[in-house]
Amino acid sequence: MKRTFSKNVGRVAEDLELGLEENMIIVHYKKGEYEKSARLLKTETKPLKNSLASFLAENNVSDELKAEVAVYLDEAGGQKGKEWADSTSFLLKALSLHVVLALVIAISVFIGYKTGGFLDSYFGLYPVFTLLGLGAGLALGGFSAYTMALKHFRPYSGKREKPRVNGAEAAKEWPAIDVDMVEVRKAVRKFSDELPKGVYRTILVNEDNSIDFSQLVHILGGIPSKKYYMSRETYDLFEEAEKDIPAEMDKVQRAVDLYVKEKREYPMLPFDPSRRVNYYQLLKDHYLKEPPKIEFYITDCDGLVTHKKPAKVQG
Repeated sequence: MKRTFSKNVGRVAEDLELGLEENMIIVHYKKGEYEKSARLLKTETKPLKNSLASFLAENNVSDELKAEVAVYLDEAGGQKGKEWADSTSFLLKALSLHVVLALVIAISVFIGYKTGGFLDSYFGLYPVFTLLGLGAGLALGGFSAYTMALKHFRPYSGKREKPRVNGAEAAKEWPAIDVDMVEVRKAVRKFSDELPKGVYRTILVNEDNSIDFSQLVHILGGIPSKKYYMSRETYDLFEEAEKDIPAEMDKVQRAVDLYVKEKREYPMLPFDPSRRVNYYQLLKDHYLKEPPKIEFYITDCDGLVTHKKPAKVQG
């Protein structure tokens, strides 16, 4: 479940993107040139808006945007109750159906038995017609129950959707256009908002981490004349000159996540102001097979890595 919130603070655009997964809240905030991302763990005892409150406060999110997010999270929290109610309703309907099916079979068998018994008493051939009546009643009841169950549980078989056009065909039908990083980022976010629950924007990423723009043509109005790349783990975007970074970033992010899960600490040297990822720790415990070609740093947003050295220690 994804949602993007946007506000204009004076002349500055303020955007907040929320992704609600099963056990995690993924949030990306942007205000002018300032950007922050975080992965926040959900807890059963804490409302969704409380889990996000510290992130909103730390990044000085406007009160208007906070109010919109709070309303949305309240509705999302209530969605669980609705899903439970729907499941309960379906279960009750299924149980009711089973009772009806049992009654249909019982009544059919009873009618067959009584009819067979009457014929046996009339012709004096007991238990021939009684057995035949029982068999006929059981067969009729079983067939009736099967027909009712099939009609109730069979999935809808309406018209199928037209198959999606593949990337090569889409490229032929749309013109080449010039777009910058800002336009690509907006298109990716809009695409993400349109995705169904449980499907993520990583479906845009090709094997070489380039973006499959054939899926974004309906938003951009064409195929960009130059390539852009995206990290599957952090969703950071890159231009052609930095195309080697996203693949390295994904490897490091996965290694850091696994290290934190098992060690309960970040793989970095104590008191390191830059929070640089310590490759020695990751290599020693086999979280990485080889050292990355560039340095990565652990942000203060729940362990997301970045290739940008923190501004306070640059120079």
